[in-house]
Amino acid sequence: MTSSAGNNKVGKNKNVEDDSNMPDTIMVDAMMDESIIVDYLSSHPDFFQRHASLLETLRVPHGTGTASLIERQVAVLREKSHDLEEQLNGLIRTARGNEQIVTRLQRFTLELMRAESIDDVIAICHDVLRDDFNADFVTLKLIGNKKSKHFISAKNQEIKQFDKLLDSKQPVCGRLRTEQQEFFFKKNSDKVNSVALIPLSGVEKIGLLALGSENESRFHPGMGTVFIHHLGELISTSLSRFL
Repeated sequence: MTSSAGNNKVGKNKNVEDDSNMPDTIMVDAMMDESIIVDYLSSHPDFFQRHASLLETLRVPHGTGTASLIERQVAVLREKSHDLEEQLNGLIRTARGNEQIVTRLQRFTLELMRAESIDDVIAICHDVLRDDFNADFVTLKLIGNKKSKHFISAKNQEIKQFDKLLDSKQPVCGRLRTEQQEFFFKKNSDKVNSVALIPLSGVEKIGLLALGSENESRFHPGMGTVFIHHLGELISTSLSRFL
């Protein structure tokens, strides 16, 4: 009797030990660092190929409901595809815009090559820059002592305030002070809401080209100046032939 009881006691204790191990196992699984799972799946990209049935049973929160992992993956791929399509369309629009600008620059270059005098160059600048480059107002201020409304003395204080800009040889865009706008655009200064100022130079300083727009966002400080810099180079080269 004693022996049997002892055996039952031992057996009962053994069962208690087995049961006590189960919660520990569960706790280990519950506390497993998610990064371990991520690392494992990253190291075994074929895991779901070998366990395809899991893809159908796993549920992923999505919007107001849930979706299978496969459905969620398809949705993510569709979103990525849409984003890529938008990026591609943006690149296409930019490429077409650049192509148009290059075509206009080529036409402008040919017109300047046909010019036979400074007056021709100035007339071409006014016509082409307004028609092809969407400038509402165009003004050329040339440095020199020639008797022409387009020329201004190098000693004139109104032109001297732009010495740093002329030295930099880099265009600037944005808004001008009231007196500066009046200097370039005279009676139209009140209509100008944004300006591109382009230094003109050859061996020496030639002057400034001012493009004015009634649209305040047409010429802004954050815009690229590569093409208007090319404009300045073309006009400077053309004017240099007659100076």
